[in-house]
Order: sequence, then C-alpha cells, then structure tokens
Amino acid sequence: MKMNFNDRLKPNTEFIVYAPMRLSADHHEVLNQLYLPVLQSDTLMAYLYLHESTAHYKPLTHRFHKEIMDALSIPLSAFSDMLEKLEGIGLIRTYVSNKDHDDLFVYELLSPMSAEAFFKDPMMSMYLHGRIGSEQYKEKRSRLSYPALPDEISDVTRKFTEVFRHNETDEFELPSEDFKRDVQSTGANVDMDDFDFDVLYTHLKGTKIDKKFFNRDVRMLIVKLSVLFNLNAYDMKMILLNSTNQYRGIDKEKLKYEARSYYQKEYNKPMPALTSVRQKEPDTEEHADEMGYITSLNGISPVDRLNDLKSFSPSDTDLKLVTDIIANTTLENGVINVLLEYVFQIQEGELPVPYTMKIARDWQKAGYQSAEEAYQSIIDYRKEQEKRKRGKPGRVRDGEKKPYWMDKEKAKDAEPVNYSSQKTAKDDPELQKMIDEFRKN
Repeated sequence: MKMNFNDRLKPNTEFIVYAPMRLSADHHEVLNQLYLPVLQSDTLMAYLYLHESTAHYKPLTHRFHKEIMDALSIPLSAFSDMLEKLEGIGLIRTYVSNKDHDDLFVYELLSPMSAEAFFKDPMMSMYLHGRIGSEQYKEKRSRLSYPALPDEISDVTRKFTEVFRHNETDEFELPSEDFKRDVQSTGANVDMDDFDFDVLYTHLKGTKIDKKFFNRDVRMLIVKLSVLFNLNAYDMKMILLNSTNQYRGIDKEKLKYEARSYYQKEYNKPMPALTSVRQKEPDTEEHADEMGYITSLNGISPVDRLNDLKSFSPSDTDLKLVTDIIANTTLENGVINVLLEYVFQIQEGELPVPYTMKIARDWQKAGYQSAEEAYQSIIDYRKEQEKRKRGKPGRVRDGEKKPYWMDKEKAKDAEPVNYSSQKTAKDDPELQKMIDEFRKN
C-alpha cells in the first residue's frame, strides 16, 4: 500500500513543475474531445493551469501551493482530489523530495495520448464509452479518425545521404544536456505488479505459449485487460490460448477481442461499467462506520484530539484556544472535537481563534449536546447551501438570524468550501479526510 503523500500538502508546501514540452493544437483537441468527458472540467483546468502558468517561470522554479489555491479558487483538498485523477489517468507523475526537512513536490506533466492510442487503449476507450454512451463515442471516433494511405503506392522518399554531404570536423561533440521533448502519456496508470505473471506462467506450462512472447507491451496490455475485465491468471490463460500462434506469438488485437468475449460470457454483460472510486455509493456498513467514528469523539479529550491533529506539536495559541472553549462554554467534549476537526479541515490545518470561538458560541446557543448533533448540523447546513445554489433557498423564519460562522462573507479567514448535499461523508473530501486522519492517529 502506497503512503498518502498528499497528507503533506500545505499552502506553503513548495512544488516544481517539470514540463519539457508545450501543448500543441492537436494536444488541446484530444484533451477537449477525449479527456474532458472523463476528468470533468475542473480537473482538466488544473492540468492546463500547471502547463500554462509554467511558461511564465524559469524551468524548475520553486513555487507554493497557495498559488494554485488562489488561481483556481479551490482548497487544497480539492486540488489533491484533482491530482489523484490526473495521476490515475496518466497525465501527471508526482514525486516527493527524499531530503530531510525538505517538503517539495515535483509534478511531471505528460502530454495526452494521441487519438489513435487513446481509442486503441482498452481502459481509456472503455472508460470514455461508459461516460458518454455509444452514440457520442462513435461521433468522437469518427471526428478524430484519419484515412490510411492510398493502396498501390511505392515509397520513393530520398535518403539523407542522397541529399546531404557529410563534412568532418574536429570541433563538434554530441551534446550531453537534456532538451525540450514530448513526454507522452501511456494511458491509465497501472503497474506490472497489478497482475501475478508468475501464476500465469505456471498455468501456461505445457501449452504452445512460450514465455518469450511476453514482451513489455504484451504484459502491460494483459495488466490493463485484467483490471478492466476483472480477470485472474486462469482466466487469462484461457484467453491467451485463443489469441496466440506458436510461430507468430500473441496477437494483441485478438487478445483484446477474446478478453471482451470472455467477460461477456462469464458475467453476461456487454461491457464493464467503469466509474471513479469516489463515485461509489456508500453502503450501510460504511455509513455505520462513519457514524461510529463520530460517536467515538464523545469519549476523547479535546486536548488529546488537538495533539493528534497537530502531530503532538500544538502551538501555545492552539492550547489556549481549546482551554478557553472548555472553560468559557458549556460544550461537551464530543462537540468540541467536531468543532476542532471541522475548522482544521476548512482552514487547511489552521485554527483561527476568532473564527473558532464564534462557531463555539453559536453551537452553544443551538444547544448541541453530542458529536452526532454537531456533525448533523454541518451536514444540514451543506444541504441548505446546495439548495440555494440550485435556486431553491431554504425558508427562514421571521426573526431568525444566520449564525456568524455560516456567513462566508463575514468569515474572511475561511477558505471557500464546496458544500455537498449527500448524507454521508464518504464522498465529501473534507469530512472523509477528517475520518481518515483520525484512524491514522
């Protein structure tokens, strides 16, 4: 399991963009036609911003993530989600510095696949098909297609040596520097380790399929097909038997066809439906687990929770803030813990004293007695905000005043939050991150 390096992201964390090429008109066409339906506009905008903004800096200039937050008007949690999608689809590689006390991210930008490579990649084309449907898929494929060379023609192109003469010189040396170049994406980010080839080779003993047929391209295709169609080593053996010639090796196009046919036969479905992991609907057990976490906050000291949030290095101001809330309000421990984590998330790891105290006083007036009640108030508020965005403002009773902490105009220190109308925290990055961080601590 990979470490979640995005936990190190802070507004003042430095980053470098490594982009040895510029996007061309063809790149933009492929991004708009093929990648946009898969990534959605906000994620693609983050990719384009990293590309275009880098042109205004010298190569490998150190920059701060606060710049991204300000330019795109998003919190870091939203950028982290976008980054995951861009990594998964193969448009960005992310590196972190191995030096001690050096918080530095390096984002290597890869150019998009060509239209031909995209449509012939089983994972990318299948994902696009699932997002836009057969009709639009066919339209895009037709729009981006290009006819083959005419038949019955002969190549009469002249060679270099037929046109140019070579003059020897003692002064010339081949350059050793790195130059601008097009580093192209290879598609969905999968690893060879995602499929157990040792087990497959064991299954293939005694068959006509020689191990030498498995070059890197074939192995990568097998990995993608196994992920796409949920195939194990035995399934792949049966598919390979129908797509391999003992003299010519493995036919990659037939391998794709046989894998799709095998899936349709085994699962009685025409195509697998690929969706984003974050789009998965939360089930009852997941919701119960989330609420179990919220309930557990009732039995934790706010000082202990503050230590967990601040990695056992809270500032004197943080400690004084928690002490003041305990001493000057009647809030229970669970309510205070939800308050601390809520502010900690929307303020990107900070606990502004005036802002936090205002919420504490409003929650005290509201009479929240438990972590569950405080948590539900956040969910209800986000649902109300979502209705207002859709043009259906919630009804306010005469004389009712909106609490200070809900007024984004007055809460100047608060980062804008993308509120959601969903009932659980599973698909809410802010609240889910709060849950994940608690479990780690």
